[in-house]
Amino acid sequence: MHKYFVKYVICFCLLLCTQEMNSTKFETLDKRYHLVSEAYHRAKTLFIQGRTQYDKLKERSLSTMDMFLDLVEILNEHMSQELRSAIVKYYKIKFLHDFNNYVINMEEIMDIIEHCLIGPTEKLAFVRNQFHNMIKNFEDVRNFDTVDKCHDELPDEVSAAHCILHQAVLFNETMQDSLVSIVEMKTKQHARDVNASLYEVPPCLNYFVPHFFNQLLVDSFSDNCEFMRVVNASMVDFTSDKWRNNFEALFPKKWGPLILTLKEKGKTQGIKYIQEHT
Repeated sequence: MHKYFVKYVICFCLLLCTQEMNSTKFETLDKRYHLVSEAYHRAKTLFIQGRTQYDKLKERSLSTMDMFLDLVEILNEHMSQELRSAIVKYYKIKFLHDFNNYVINMEEIMDIIEHCLIGPTEKLAFVRNQFHNMIKNFEDVRNFDTVDKCHDELPDEVSAAHCILHQAVLFNETMQDSLVSIVEMKTKQHARDVNASLYEVPPCLNYFVPHFFNQLLVDSFSDNCEFMRVVNASMVDFTSDKWRNNFEALFPKKWGPLILTLKEKGKTQGIKYIQEHT
């Protein structure tokens, strides 16, 4: 038992030593290869910076998407409340004027409106889950050890240095560009889908009861709605943000205070803020 354990320890130590030798190939070069050593350390610095930026980009994209969806979710909820209130007022007026022959009763129309309102809610939940899963599945699979193959270029110092720096460029561009492209495409697509789902509420109501939405005398889910104007303005800023080599995003700075107000200080104050700024 003791012999096997000793052998295991020796093998493990040899493995660690081998890995250490491989990882320090360029770090232990003869001093005359100063150009190669400099290129190696520069490449390693770029690799670490690239990995850090890659992680920051993932975090920022998730955070910004959540902020946008949170804002739309809160405003959608308020518009839904306005629409439900308009239904109640509409039927009270009908009752006062004794329209007893009205075809659809209030219970039936409430079922219809809940059916139409579920679309935006489901779309928001779907977009959030899909975007989170997509970003989390993006893993930085770059391996710095690939610069070891550049060691074969020695003693041609210029070729070896060029090989190392070329690997550094690939480190920083390939994965980063792939992630940026996906984020830019998906944020625009999801923002349009979410926005469209809000505008589909009035046509949905009119499909079940022709011209019914216009009779409610409510602006919710239309271009005349102040909350929809906020959604549209935030969507423009959200889809205009530059993701490539830019960590000073417009959306969190501009809309973050409103979202915090809506979340932390209650919707009433948030609604008042919107009314004062639209």
